[in-house]
Parts: sequence; structure tokens; C-alpha cells
Amino acid sequence: MKLILNAKALRPPLTGVGNYTYHLLEQFLQGDHVDEVTCFTGRHWLPGAEQLDLTTRFRSGGESGSGSRFDGFLSGARDVVSALPGAQAVFSSLMEKRFERTANAISGGLYHETNYVLMPYAGPCVTTVHDLSYIRFPQYHAAHLVEWLARFLPESLARADRVLTVSNIVREELLQHFNLPEEKVCTVYEGVDPSYQPRTEAQTTDVLSSLGLQHKRYVLLSATLEPRKGIDVLLDAWSQLPQRLRLEYPLILTGSYGWRNELLVKKLAIHMKEGTVRHLGYVPSGVLAVLFSGATVFCYPSVYEGFGLPVLDAMRSGVPVICRAGTSMAEFSDGACLLCDTGEPEELAAHLESLLDSEHNCALWAGRGLHQAAQFSWKRCAQETAAVYQQIS
Repeated sequence: MKLILNAKALRPPLTGVGNYTYHLLEQFLQGDHVDEVTCFTGRHWLPGAEQLDLTTRFRSGGESGSGSRFDGFLSGARDVVSALPGAQAVFSSLMEKRFERTANAISGGLYHETNYVLMPYAGPCVTTVHDLSYIRFPQYHAAHLVEWLARFLPESLARADRVLTVSNIVREELLQHFNLPEEKVCTVYEGVDPSYQPRTEAQTTDVLSSLGLQHKRYVLLSATLEPRKGIDVLLDAWSQLPQRLRLEYPLILTGSYGWRNELLVKKLAIHMKEGTVRHLGYVPSGVLAVLFSGATVFCYPSVYEGFGLPVLDAMRSGVPVICRAGTSMAEFSDGACLLCDTGEPEELAAHLESLLDSEHNCALWAGRGLHQAAQFSWKRCAQETAAVYQQIS
């Protein structure tokens, strides 16, 4: 089987879709699920191994995932231009023609679109729909993105031979909102990178010291700065904690700046001036894994996720996790995370205090998370994804 993979999501900085694409590519190149992988970058075509190498170097803090600083500049410029009225449609049309010309010339190919909307392709194709937040919470997204998905996703769902979702919650939402046969929509859970693991103080000291942090002496959140992630609720909850806890366990945020976050950024700046909150921005994958395992608590109050990969990463790191009830995180954690039912700052603050004030509670929830996370791996994700390919090839 010759796999055609849309690798545009691998443009830096990597978000959830980019990490999903990266790990699938890595597993397919390591295993025997597919014979060959060819990646479309949006500008050109690359063999799978070359694309993996470029992205791996970027994730480890080396070169940009596109191979040069100039490519990184172009990537940012494309993001700016795509937000202009009508620009997204023009850009998509150009990319589609470039994709179609080469993809349809690959004999015996199967095309997997890891980012919702299919390119033109005459052969068997699969698309992954990570979430329907543009329907559930359109106010959290840029208007041009909502318009683009509303216009093009229904046709892609109809055209795809199979549709993958990363949780049963999203699968049920798809079946509810679109007229799709149940057998066409398959849930395949995401995995966890082996670099996310419990670490001793000696194993985290070098990295944490360089950041001015101490092992098991901070609360962590890793997420793009955007409204859907619930960061404003976390900051409000943080203000309600006793000062002794905020001083002993500072709140550390990592992640790139997202969209529609002007008010959030202002609120964050106020908390940072007070000295108990820090924003580290984008952090390379190797450093991030150490940050996870060195945290006392991982807090992820996102109101909606297709899967919620950082929650699984934290569970696998042996760190107690707080997240929202009724979400995909609650689905796959299956009782192994401390859940917020109301989404109110008062409830979140109480959960934080219950963990920060009790080593016993921390150890209890950390153990539950570690046990549950052992069921998930990117190898398993790739195997189940390849099994879906086999249904239509």
C-alpha cells in the first residue's frame, strides 16, 4: 500500500493535529503497515523519511520543520494571508491543483487527510475529524476558519471512504450533525510518546534548573493560548488559592499564542506581574516531556477537545490531572483524572488545593492515571488506523 499523507499540519509550531500526523508518520515508517509514504507539504512533495527527519529536528529544538528559517517565515506569512477575506479559498484552490496533479499519478495509492478537508483525489481516501468545535463553539474560532469548515467539510465527509475520529464523543457528534452511515465513521484513540514517563528529581534537575523551577514544585498547563482551553477559568481559580500555595507552587504555562485571545493575554499579563504565574511559550518536545514529569499537578480545564492529548501525556508522566467532566478527556481517562463538573473557578480552586495540600491525594491520582495511560500507544493507533486502510484498499 502506498500512503499519501497531507503533511501541512507538520508546519511549525506543531499543534494537536501536527503531533497526530507526526506520530502516525513515524509509526508507519517503523512498521510494516504500509509499503511507502509520500508527504505533501503544501509547497512540494517529500518522501516520508525526509519529512519525518525535518519535523523531528524541529521538535527537538533544531531546524524549523520546513527546513529553513525562510520556509518558517513563509509559513507565518501564509497564516496571515489566509485570514484575509477570500484568501483562504484562493490559497486552497492553488494547493488542491498542486496536490491533485501529483497524487493521482501515484499508482495504487491511498490518501489520508489528517486535517479534516480532503484534497481532490480519485482513489480511496480517509479523513480524520479531530473535533467539531467550529459547530459547538464557533465563538472560539476565527470567522474565516468556521466559514471554511462549514463550506468544505460536509463534502469531504460525503466523499471519504472512511472517517476517523479520535474519541467516541466526536464520533457521536459527527453522526448527529451529518447524514453518515455508522459503519463509515471509526474511532481510533491517539497514543502517547514514550518520552512522557515518570522521572526522579535527579533526572529533571538540569532542565528544570535552567528554567528556574524545582521538581514537584509547580502546577503545569500546556495549551495554545485561546479561549477554548479554559485558561481564563484557571487564572481566576488561581487567584482564589491561598497565597502560600501560589508562592510554593507557581503556575507554569507553555504553548504558542492562538486566536481571539486578546482578553486572555491581558489577564495573563496581570497575573504574571504578580510573580506566581509564568508563560514559557513554545517549548521543544524533549524539554516539555521533562516539564510534564516534574510537575506537581497538571491542570487542563479545556471546555472541549476532540481527544486532549496533553492530558494523556501527563497521566503517562505519573502526574495527577485535573480536567473537565463530560469531555473526551473524561472519556479516555475513565475515572483516572480529577474532574470539574461545573467549570467554575471555585470548583477548580478546590481541586487544586486538595492536591497541593496532600501528597497522599497526589500519589493516588498519579497512580490511577499511570495505570490507565498504559493502554494507549502510537503503535496501537497506527495499527488500528492501518486496519481502516485495509477495509477500503
